[in-house]
Amino acid sequence: MASANIADMHTTIYLGRQPIVDVQQQRVAYELLFRSGPENRAQFPDDVSATASVIRHTFIDLGMSRVLEGCPGFINVNEWLLKSPVLDLLPPESIIIEILESVPLDDSVRARCRELRARGYRLALDDVSDITPEIQAMLPLVSYLKIDLQQVSLARLPALLQRLQGYRGQLLAEKVDSYEQFERCRELGIRLFQGYFFAKPTVMQQQRAHPHRALMLRLLGLVMQDAELLALEEAFKGAPDMVVSLLKLVNAAENYGRPVRSIREALTMLGSSRLKRWALVILFAADCRPGRGPSPLLEMAAVRGRMMELMAPPAERDEAFMTGILSLADSLLGMSMQSLVASLALRDKVLQALLYRGGSLGELLAQTELAECREVPAPLPTLAADNFNQVQLEALEWVRRMWSDDFPA
Repeated sequence: MASANIADMHTTIYLGRQPIVDVQQQRVAYELLFRSGPENRAQFPDDVSATASVIRHTFIDLGMSRVLEGCPGFINVNEWLLKSPVLDLLPPESIIIEILESVPLDDSVRARCRELRARGYRLALDDVSDITPEIQAMLPLVSYLKIDLQQVSLARLPALLQRLQGYRGQLLAEKVDSYEQFERCRELGIRLFQGYFFAKPTVMQQQRAHPHRALMLRLLGLVMQDAELLALEEAFKGAPDMVVSLLKLVNAAENYGRPVRSIREALTMLGSSRLKRWALVILFAADCRPGRGPSPLLEMAAVRGRMMELMAPPAERDEAFMTGILSLADSLLGMSMQSLVASLALRDKVLQALLYRGGSLGELLAQTELAECREVPAPLPTLAADNFNQVQLEALEWVRRMWSDDFPA
């Protein structure tokens, strides 16, 4: 396949990280930042899209352990996101909710902050430059105050800190650009710092397959309509890239204490409410290409999964489907198969099939791959050529139905 076509099937996602350090200049946290490209600047239509992209990249595309490296992460939210159910997805032990300066600190915001704090979330106020009555009322609710040194001069800083006597949270000096600023803040008792003096944000990146517009909209529609489990499972089966995302977010972000290995199990464990919230994240962070069909690799993965499901013994059909669709996920996501399977909690027989074409599933996968190349008349000794052709036609028709643009709103 031409390299231009391969590039067209992917989008490269970017995520900015800027370290937050202590008085010894040791990293203690990261602020996670939206980035639209490798040049370390953000161009986005609104705060909601930016934060949704940060959440998706952290929990699905890159993985929380890789992004945070054991540290907590600060994520910016505007008023809409602060009050939305999306925040309920974030693990309170790993994420600090940073309230942007544009959020009106009124009664409704304080009520929401009390609710989040009661559930274990830590809150931070961004870009503090004065201690207004509204900020004063927020002090019992927030664990961090981020003081903006671009707006607060070193000469004015002692007076501002004097008004924070008795505050039990942590003070963080942000936009620290010089040793003089760092040293003066340290002398005044500030213990957390962020700014170009320590490190500029770094940009993490990874390729991600383009989602197909019609399939994504159908999937989101089913989720929002509380569709039956079987209907949701069927929709996910037509979306290999979304299956990878589903397994990643359930195993990494939901932290159930045991691996989740199948579509049905993931949907059951998430439940309707949490699945809807993840659907919101995917909706706002989606990189859809209206009017353009799925990539050839995406179509091949879906057909392969369906064929293997139809040909496998009843007891192995779920695992056969998972093996088929994941067998091309390394190419779809632009990463090695070893790296991919390391991020998913897969059963050993699926791992053996994907990595080594071992076991009964591996044999089925290998023969299906050979049949795609027209190297054998029938992929399995026990399946006649005519029967195999029928299975292939059924799988192609199933994918055609799943990816049709003609579906009810």
